[in-house]
Amino acid sequence: MVISDYSFEKFDTLFHPKHIAFIGASEKSTFGSMLYLVAFKKSQWAETFYPVNPKYKKILDWKCYPSVLDIPFPIDTAYISVKTHVIPQVLKECVQKEIPWVIIFSSGFSETGEQEGLELEKELKKIIQGSKTRIIGPNCLGPFNGETGMAFSFNAPIGIPGSVSFMSQSGGHLNQLLDIGFRRDIRLRYGVSFGNQIDLNCVDFLRHFTIDLKTKVIAAYLESFGSAAGHDFFLELKKATLKKPVIIWKGGYTQAGLKAAFSHTGAIISDIKLWDAMAKQTGAILVKDNEEFWNTIKTFELIYPNLLPKGRNVGIITPGGGSSVNITDLLASYGLKIPELTIDSQIKLREILPKENVNVKNPVDLGAMGFVTDVYINCVDIVSNDPNINIVLIPLWPQFFFIYFFKRMIKILRPVRKPFAFCLPSISDSEELAIKFSKIKKFLHKERILYFFSLRDAATSINSLCIYSEFLRNHVNLK
Repeated sequence: MVISDYSFEKFDTLFHPKHIAFIGASEKSTFGSMLYLVAFKKSQWAETFYPVNPKYKKILDWKCYPSVLDIPFPIDTAYISVKTHVIPQVLKECVQKEIPWVIIFSSGFSETGEQEGLELEKELKKIIQGSKTRIIGPNCLGPFNGETGMAFSFNAPIGIPGSVSFMSQSGGHLNQLLDIGFRRDIRLRYGVSFGNQIDLNCVDFLRHFTIDLKTKVIAAYLESFGSAAGHDFFLELKKATLKKPVIIWKGGYTQAGLKAAFSHTGAIISDIKLWDAMAKQTGAILVKDNEEFWNTIKTFELIYPNLLPKGRNVGIITPGGGSSVNITDLLASYGLKIPELTIDSQIKLREILPKENVNVKNPVDLGAMGFVTDVYINCVDIVSNDPNINIVLIPLWPQFFFIYFFKRMIKILRPVRKPFAFCLPSISDSEELAIKFSKIKKFLHKERILYFFSLRDAATSINSLCIYSEFLRNHVNLK
């Protein structure tokens, strides 16, 4: 059910609850959702959190209420974690108390493939019809707020709040995004895990994140449109991408994946060709796996909107002919271009480099001289300022794993106002490199510098950046 009559301010209260009820709370339950109890005890909601369970008088020193109707305060958000057959009665009480947001953790609905689960979803939708109550879920973990620490996984580390907002049908994937976000410094604003989407759905959240001025990048893991119509999502996506990038990880793009998606969230089968066509028509970025998702989010977070590339021309500077060929092949296979530098730039490079075993055209092969820091940095300066180059990619060898080297590189590259990225050597094979990188990583995160762990990751992310930049240039009159 797409919400069209909710103001931005009213919808935004989902991410800013004051009074929270937890229905089905128990210290003894083996439900994963009970892990929240201890976390809430340590959160800013410790004094406005109300466990509900008729079997208990107290839980973790909180007074426990037999029903939400017995709580003597207005409730903003109710979490439901009880057996499925109990949920309709519990939901009726939430409606009676006029609780605006109800998050249903419990699973056992349409994702089972059983008629009983489908009928139960219909019953829940009927209960809230015409009421002031909206459902997130079932089979979900609910909202996330990067500023307040409101999270569906309090155990996940929360990093610095930022401008990326996300939605997901998978709670697991979004728990992973919180963890990856912390480790790779993806700075998150809002998020939601909405499972089967029987009421609030991807269109509602896409619309809200589009309007939200503090959201600069929207990311989504979707297996289906849930209760939304695909055409409605398409129309909302057309509006959103003219204002900010939307990155979609479509789960279930193979026949085997579709079957898995159905058993996960009850996702209705949809042809990946339709999603591809929708992405091309709207300017959305479609990705197919978790690493591509994290890397693309990070790329857009750091580059958009100030440094979008004006073309696909990539400048490559590396010591080593073999590696320059490999890099060129990879980038070209993703539609990126490696043009020759201007004659003026080539002359400047020849003044620095020896005549033999180098290439000054692009990719720039520095040969053995590339391992001399001053030579490498001076050549990067020349290439980055070349008018034929839109993007600068710097593949690094282990010899350059020193903070002073990155400081000097960044000092050269930042004033040029072109997107640039470092591509790092594998650190998984060397404990020494991993230790060095832990220090460098903190510096790169502080400086908000883009880096990749593989050339393929760099190629896919840079290509996505170019696709969106081209989309905006072609639709500038409509924006």
